[in-house]
Amino acid sequence: MKPFSGLLWWLLLLMPLTLSAAEDSASVIRNSDKAEGFINFYFDNGSGQLYLEAHHLNRPMLLLTSLPQGAGSNDIGLDRGQLGNTRMVQLERQGPYVLLKQLNTRYRADSHNPFEQRAVADAFADSVLWQGKLLPGKRLLVPLNELLLTDLHGITQQLSATGQGHYHLDQSRSVILPTSVKSFGRNSDVDVQLTFSADKAGAQVADVAPDGQALSLQVRFSFIALPEPGYQPRAYHPMSGYLADEYRDYATPIDQEMTKRLLLRHRLQKVHPGPAPSEVIKPIVYYLDPGVPEPIRSALLEGGRWWSQAFDAAGFLNAFKMEMLPDDADPQDIRYNVVQWVHRATRGWSYGAVVTDPRTGEIIKGQVTLGSLRVRQDLLIARGVTAGWSDRVAADNASMALALARIRQLAAHEIGHTLGLSHNFAASSNGNASVMDYPHPYIRVHEGQIDISQPYREGIGEWDKFAIAYGYGDFGEQTATRTALAELLQQVQQQGLRYIAEADSRQSSAANAWASLWDRGDDPVVELERLQQVRKLALQQFSGTALLNGQPLGELADALVPVYLLSRYQLQAAAKFIGGIDYSYQADIHGGSWHYMAPEMQLRALQALLAALDSDALYLPTSLYARLVPKAGDYQRSRESFASSLGVANDPQAMAEALSRHVVSLLLQSERLNRIAQQASRDNEQLSLSKLLDQLAAKTLLADLPSGDKEAVAMRVNAVVLDAVLDAMENPASSPEVRAQLRAKLTFWQQQFNRKEKRVTAFVAAHYQLMQSVIEQQAQQPRKRMILNPVPMPPGAPI
Repeated sequence: MKPFSGLLWWLLLLMPLTLSAAEDSASVIRNSDKAEGFINFYFDNGSGQLYLEAHHLNRPMLLLTSLPQGAGSNDIGLDRGQLGNTRMVQLERQGPYVLLKQLNTRYRADSHNPFEQRAVADAFADSVLWQGKLLPGKRLLVPLNELLLTDLHGITQQLSATGQGHYHLDQSRSVILPTSVKSFGRNSDVDVQLTFSADKAGAQVADVAPDGQALSLQVRFSFIALPEPGYQPRAYHPMSGYLADEYRDYATPIDQEMTKRLLLRHRLQKVHPGPAPSEVIKPIVYYLDPGVPEPIRSALLEGGRWWSQAFDAAGFLNAFKMEMLPDDADPQDIRYNVVQWVHRATRGWSYGAVVTDPRTGEIIKGQVTLGSLRVRQDLLIARGVTAGWSDRVAADNASMALALARIRQLAAHEIGHTLGLSHNFAASSNGNASVMDYPHPYIRVHEGQIDISQPYREGIGEWDKFAIAYGYGDFGEQTATRTALAELLQQVQQQGLRYIAEADSRQSSAANAWASLWDRGDDPVVELERLQQVRKLALQQFSGTALLNGQPLGELADALVPVYLLSRYQLQAAAKFIGGIDYSYQADIHGGSWHYMAPEMQLRALQALLAALDSDALYLPTSLYARLVPKAGDYQRSRESFASSLGVANDPQAMAEALSRHVVSLLLQSERLNRIAQQASRDNEQLSLSKLLDQLAAKTLLADLPSGDKEAVAMRVNAVVLDAVLDAMENPASSPEVRAQLRAKLTFWQQQFNRKEKRVTAFVAAHYQLMQSVIEQQAQQPRKRMILNPVPMPPGAPI
């Protein structure tokens, strides 16, 4: 072996010293770009390494991930402005290492006894999110890249959950963005660009990304200071109308409930505390994204400002404001509540999200995401129902006015969530008493013409005023506050204002008769009957004037979709009367009960839904059908189109199938059938399952088929009904009593089909023979159905 030369030997001896000196904290600070504030960051442009100064050791703070850049797909659900989980964390030093530990806020001891607190802390696990090794030197500097270039936001999980396949984080194509390393007085942020790769592109990813095998998104890591002391939490009541945080308090006396629930709300203090009206020390201010165009910008500002009405009524003067985001403001600053205008490839939901202090429920920041394509759907509905107006200028103006009225309502709704309010899906039954419901536009027939002049209520409702008073009201000391809150609950009950929240409304199995989405009217059955008349006239008058300027006639079929399905949500609302129940969150040990809806109300609802299955209601007139020419050139069907079994031609039978299946699936939903069976067993005057099935069959399966070209519509409806009955019988959610009755009815209907086939033409006889065959084979071949490839319903919500 050749010996080292003297020079080489000295170079090797000096090399570790040189490297060590380069990694000294002082030299890193001296040679790096600085972002100093709540947390000090130092970015080394040469190595691409970001360093954090750990001068907040053992001090809890919040860590939040968010998406300053979205994927642009409602289906994927990774939208610009999306907030991730809020984590309470702290930096801890263990020897030469700094740990970022997520603290367990779900289990606590609200006690002044440190031993009680320690007992809970030792009983439940924390989570160490990251560990870094300190650099030599006096300043506590630690490299942060290993934390930041991870998928803490859960993007791979979201891609998998939405059927996009198996993506993984590719760190070789992920990087910290140095220009987005910022530090403010109460928060410090770092943006990173993360690339997620897959061997096979997910379908929705491929629609929005230039290369579906590489999805690159910006993710923001925000370190946020906890609020200053002085906020007074307020206990949650189920009738309050609020969202809540909850935790288990192990210091609670054993004769009290240990799960504590706190309202989510902003800190709001009066200059002169107490119940008398007063100016506020610091108003709640929301800032609008300057990327919103006019006239939508003005509509959003106006709708958002509606909340000042509620705060004024609650005694907080000039407490709520909405303004444009100043040019010199940075939306990353935690001090700004921001309303963002977000674009996607398809229309989708809007959201109101918050950053909260998990200890108290105090809202630190409100973040509203408004989908930009929703307003176009409202405009499409308006243009469709006004297609028969001879004055096209008036029709265009009225359509735009409807769309902007909805935008005002949407701004108020989503900001309401960021004020802490939950949905109230029963508000439509009280004259649209809350912007926290999902409203349907009010469309009426006036003097033989469709009128959309008053599509939505302007301003907030009585429920909204109650909710702000309950959550934010200043009533003085604790005893006076408890008394005032109890009085508010009593007043809202005396007013007859209903409140039914998310979990009791949205699911198909939801039983509350008054809680529905996208409905309106104090009586959902009366409103359905009225809206069906509006729909009938709108279809009669529908024409090519529904199209936007320059659109080819082939797009008319898509414009028809929301008109043909105009009553889809009111059908859902009316269906909730059938086997529906009435109850209130006001019920307690001193009083309150629930009951099934009255028999006559259930029968009215049943008749209204059965009327929607009539061939006349489902049939598309030949004069209208003739105008639905195939798509032109490069225009293609989309998810917003009706499916077709006719190739490029539009398929009226598919339209009838989709709408009739919607109606029948509402009637034969398993939990509804279970309730109907049980209500009749306790009250023989109630609607029974046998009566429901008999009336359904009398309207469809056993009715004589209409003549002419409506005959085919009726046969398709029969196929839908039979398949839905078989679905209900095979559904494990259906009770054994329900399945037994369904089986008995199928046997009876089979006999009736056998009789009917002998009295009709060979063409119609084949229809009855197929239904018999399906019933016979179903016992040996589960999932045997009349319709092998059911037609999907085009998406409706959100509108």
